[in-house]
Amino acid sequence: KKAVWALALAALFWYSVKGLGLDMGKFWDRLSNIGPVAARMMAVDFSLLPDILAGMLTSFTLAVAALFAGALVSLVLSFLAAENIAPSRALAALIKGAVAVIRAVPALVWVLMVAASVGFGNTGGMIGLMFPVVGYLTKSFTASIEELGGDLVEALRAVGAPWLSIVLSALLPAALPAFVSWIAIRLEGNMAESISLGMVGVSGVGSLLNRAIYQYRYSAITTIILVIFGCMFLLEMFTSALKRRIGRA
Repeated sequence: KKAVWALALAALFWYSVKGLGLDMGKFWDRLSNIGPVAARMMAVDFSLLPDILAGMLTSFTLAVAALFAGALVSLVLSFLAAENIAPSRALAALIKGAVAVIRAVPALVWVLMVAASVGFGNTGGMIGLMFPVVGYLTKSFTASIEELGGDLVEALRAVGAPWLSIVLSALLPAALPAFVSWIAIRLEGNMAESISLGMVGVSGVGSLLNRAIYQYRYSAITTIILVIFGCMFLLEMFTSALKRRIGRA
């Protein structure tokens, strides 16, 4: 059985390489360029730090703005989609289907579609970045609500509690720690995506990196990458500490 799986994977790999039409000869011919390029990238330009840090701040604020706006939308949609509290099964199915479609489309595609309507820039970037946030958090929030079980909901319904009261007084307080944890996890992905949006006209550190790449400014590329790595590492430490604190609460 293992041999069959190994042969199937090997056949899939061969088909993928064949289908892509990879030119390995050109790859080996240009492999010698790695040394000179790597040597040029060993330089760091500290004079660019103020501009890079300002770009990182722009990318961070873009990520946070899209995250919190998307989280508010997801909060409403998740209570309408969770099976144990949804006021309508048809509406719940519709929301889950729409979320599945949103999750299937990359963030960059959403930004390009929004940019076609409102133009390139931070406004289009933020609105476009909200779509993957809503797709991710709605699914995660819904799963957290459904994990709470239906006993509490049924007990409150039995005493005549209205839908909004059940959500605000029972389910929301119980699910809030999980919601905060999901938001913290999504912040890392939002930050990475906001950086990549520099390729489509959104300001921030991604735009600086894109410009440096096109201009072959190797020292600038290295400096920007190091700053991005440092900031993402600090963000990872912050979110990990936040999740541990939520877990102990």
